[in-house]
Amino acid sequence: METLLLVTVLVGTLVLLGFSAVLLRRVSAASQVDVLLRRVSAASQVDVKAELAGALESLNSTLGQKISVSTADMASRLEQMEVSHG
Repeated sequence: METLLLVTVLVGTLVLLGFSAVLLRRVSAASQVDVLLRRVSAASQVDVKAELAGALESLNSTLGQKISVSTADMASRLEQMEVSHG
């Protein structure tokens, strides 16, 4: 009975140690990312923001075009259905 208790405590301790190691790696990785982001100069941050703004504008334009085409296609199909059923 004492051996089972000892094994259970040992396994529990090893599991907790494993979880601690995983958490430590994640915290360490997050702090490394923070350090790298701080090293980025203000000029490059402006460049990144401008690039993102351009990408968002392009995405917005593309989505707008696709929605317009889809709407026109749907209207055309509805008209065809009305003609065929009417």
